[in-house]
Amino acid sequence: MGVTFTKEQQQVIDLRNRNLLVSAAAGSGKTAVLVERIIQMILNKEHPVDIDRLLVVTFTNAAAAEMRERIRQAIDRELAVDPFNGHLQKQAALLHKAQITTIDSFCLFVIRNHFHEIGLDPGFRVADEGELKLLQQDTLNELLEQEYDAADPKFLQCVEYFTGGSNDRLLMQYIEKLHDFAESYPWPEDWLLGCMEDYKAADVEELNGTQWCRYLTHI
Repeated sequence: MGVTFTKEQQQVIDLRNRNLLVSAAAGSGKTAVLVERIIQMILNKEHPVDIDRLLVVTFTNAAAAEMRERIRQAIDRELAVDPFNGHLQKQAALLHKAQITTIDSFCLFVIRNHFHEIGLDPGFRVADEGELKLLQQDTLNELLEQEYDAADPKFLQCVEYFTGGSNDRLLMQYIEKLHDFAESYPWPEDWLLGCMEDYKAADVEELNGTQWCRYLTHI
């Protein structure tokens, strides 16, 4: 039994030649709508699109595999009706190399195919979680050493405030948490700069008007 789409979902499936943003809750059928939209594009009799000309990006390997499988099933159903259709046969052959993938896998695909344009060693590989953690710790240790050598009073005051003069481990944990949280934003540096602006105040009155100060006075 086929899926019945709502009027709004059908509009998403049918709309062409413009940018389209679909926002809906989890479990509302976004993936099904996207898959149907792709199927309609490659099966269009007047203006068919080859599946390898589409970039379909999702967040998980499971979702990418599900979309690829649904598209394969749709092509197989059409081939069962019209087994000598050259366009359908071509789509079945192209499906295995179509870019239906995760964001990180697509980025890796682009880099592997254009490494020479950015001067990258073709033997590069993606670091695992443990290696990334070690690199992060080495970088943080080096940064703290540089700051200690510079002996900026503001930095030393920060160390004293967050560690009590005992060791740097607690300070490093704060920095790592702040870094990880900032990385969850599209533009981490802009978010960090915005946070700094929130703490700037010329006098007590301006300080009392800041969002974080109002929050503290009401808890």
